[in-house]
Amino acid sequence: MCTVSWLHDRDGYQLLCNRDEKLSRSPALPPAIRQRDGIRYVAPVDTDFGGAWIGTNERGVSVCLLNGTGTTCGARSRGLLIPELLTAVRSKEVVERVSTADLSPYAAFTLAILEPGRPAAVIDWDGREKAIRPQGEHMMPLVSSSFDSQGVQARRREEFARRLDAAGKLDSSVLFAFHESHGGRADAYSPCMHRADAKTVSFSWIRVTSAAVKFFYAPAAPCQWRPGQSQTLALHR
Repeated sequence: MCTVSWLHDRDGYQLLCNRDEKLSRSPALPPAIRQRDGIRYVAPVDTDFGGAWIGTNERGVSVCLLNGTGTTCGARSRGLLIPELLTAVRSKEVVERVSTADLSPYAAFTLAILEPGRPAAVIDWDGREKAIRPQGEHMMPLVSSSFDSQGVQARRREEFARRLDAAGKLDSSVLFAFHESHGGRADAYSPCMHRADAKTVSFSWIRVTSAAVKFFYAPAAPCQWRPGQSQTLALHR
């Protein structure tokens, strides 16, 4: 359960993510710089199942995972895909890996894949089939919810469109205002989500420039303004 948005800058991009989870889940570990197969990356850790839901590597490639619509049970945690995919040096390589991989051990998911200077790619896996969109810009923002999936997606996208129309242009302030928004009231449908059994548990804001990755992470809903943590990873060129 997440809400994900992004925009492209002159020298990179910005990627924002609200992570929504049930209150029974354990708190995640904050982002840290890690290494796998000789590639450094920065990502948080899901302490319940391992893996992550978002991360960026030293080549400027970001991968973000949302729960999908379809099969809800899998033999392997979806989050374990993120560290594996972050060893790719190009977004195209991530797409190629997923397109040829056996995804049958995983429950349904959506992946957003970004790289400086290239359009975002979006991949959907419903537990049976893959839908691969190398040109996925039109799908932003991405929304997932286990509660009234279509209704939540419609309401949050309406809120995004309202804020974009009011601002007249897409910039980082519009994206952040959208992510902290309750769209009239704080409930299961708002981008900053609050339910009796679940809520937005963290907010991630990744900025990739020509020089570095800057990962800001707050372990709370963006409407609560708790102090966050930042990690900087220099890009390898």
